[in-house]
Amino acid sequence: LKVGLITADEVEFAGGKNANNTSYYLYNEQNYWTMSPYRWNSSTSYAYVFVVGSNGYLGAYYANDTRGLRPVINLKADTIISTGNGTIDSPFVVEGTE
Repeated sequence: LKVGLITADEVEFAGGKNANNTSYYLYNEQNYWTMSPYRWNSSTSYAYVFVVGSNGYLGAYYANDTRGLRPVINLKADTIISTGNGTIDSPFVVEGTE
């Protein structure tokens, strides 16, 4: 089990390409940061980070902007979902094998 912020790679694999996309499962009409760095701008002294825009677009923005966070939990491949369907009334219950 690994907990952290979503990465640009995870957004890309989910369908958040560099184009407006409102049909993939991470789209929620919200702006949020990823944990993936984009670049450093030495002339402005700003670090840029990959972000997901409210339109589903994966882009980059400087890191002194206010945006949300999207935490993720990565499960091992052998993790078993024993019950639940992932809704608020019936959350997934997972079992891991060591």
